[in-house]
Amino acid sequence: MKNFITTITILSLSFSIASATNTPETLVSNEEIEVVTLDIADIEIFKSASFDHDSDNLSFTTLVDISVVQIYDENGSMEFQLPVMSDNVKINKNLFGQGTYKLGFMLEGENQLRFTEVVVK
Repeated sequence: MKNFITTITILSLSFSIASATNTPETLVSNEEIEVVTLDIADIEIFKSASFDHDSDNLSFTTLVDISVVQIYDENGSMEFQLPVMSDNVKINKNLFGQGTYKLGFMLEGENQLRFTEVVVK
């Protein structure tokens, strides 16, 4: 009986840990660009995210005003810091070359960045 309870406990913990993984959520995906959250909890800050093919703009609307957006290259070096002070920001694709980048969103009232990954194809 003791082995049975131990086995059930181990299986239960394994399933709990497996279901708690931080799987990225896709915000934008098309033939030119892909944007995903790096933490599943960060999907909740966005009202919407889109890519306009005509203007080549990534557009993000958040639930809370964005203070700053920081753009990091593949090596983790900050390339740009854009003051926003709004719940809506548009970032043109010409700020990115082909490759993988991170966007760090600093929201009003918070002291840590919320990251997305941008892949320009």
